[in-house]
Amino acid sequence: MPRLVDHGERRRAIIETTWRLIAQEGIENASMRDIARECGYAAPGVLAHYFPNKDALLLASYELICERTNERIDSHTAGRRGLAALRGLCLEIIPADPLTVVEARVAVSFWQRAQTEEALRAVGREALLHWRGLMLGFLAQAEDDAECAPLADPDAVADELLNVMMGLHVTSMLDPDAVTGSRQRHLVERAITRLAAPRPQPSR
Repeated sequence: MPRLVDHGERRRAIIETTWRLIAQEGIENASMRDIARECGYAAPGVLAHYFPNKDALLLASYELICERTNERIDSHTAGRRGLAALRGLCLEIIPADPLTVVEARVAVSFWQRAQTEEALRAVGREALLHWRGLMLGFLAQAEDDAECAPLADPDAVADELLNVMMGLHVTSMLDPDAVTGSRQRHLVERAITRLAAPRPQPSR
């Protein structure tokens, strides 16, 4: 009896191989032939059963990175609110461990192509808008819970945090020895701590 093929699993395996090659060789040097060979296929035509061309494969790869990031965010913010949830969100976006470093290398490659490819740009924009919306919700909770002082411009706070995290993607790629995972977590912690309302001093 022939073994049933899990097409969803095979599709994910192709995407993960694509991530690995892009992280190692760069997005332009990861050809469909190279990807097929890394997947164990003799010819790139096998990939066409799942992705009609390289652009479709790259788009699916970028979408899966965003989906997995959102899954981690959901997992690490579940049951939390306010600044704790905000911290959990930020720590899942930055490239501070081996898995997210690979994802970041791939994402940064996509950002360059997104300048001229609207489909890629739309995926990135949707992810940023989703994260920004979550941030604004967590900031509102922090205000309601008196974890932070009333925010005059919560939109600016969310934008600053987003730009810190996107900047860390770039600087950690350029200088990984200096912008380590622990350094990134420290910078995120500093940003969150600055939002916290000062604790009242005990009366004497």
